[in-house]
Amino acid sequence: MELEHDDASGAPSRGTMEERPRDDLMARNRAVIRLLNEWLADESGYDEETWPELKAALQANRSSGRRLFSE
Repeated sequence: MELEHDDASGAPSRGTMEERPRDDLMARNRAVIRLLNEWLADESGYDEETWPELKAALQANRSSGRRLFSE
């Protein structure tokens, strides 16, 4: 990571070190929000088609006698 310097002394700027991680986090958060919105807008039917198969496989491979899902 490259640091910016406040003055000729070469001392790193205090705000720079704190701002960059926050900016990176905000950028990642925006990317995750965009991805979640894409998933929520998906109307392909893939999840409705696949869920019963996934659910059955999860239920079949349980080590406990209790059901994983109610129904």
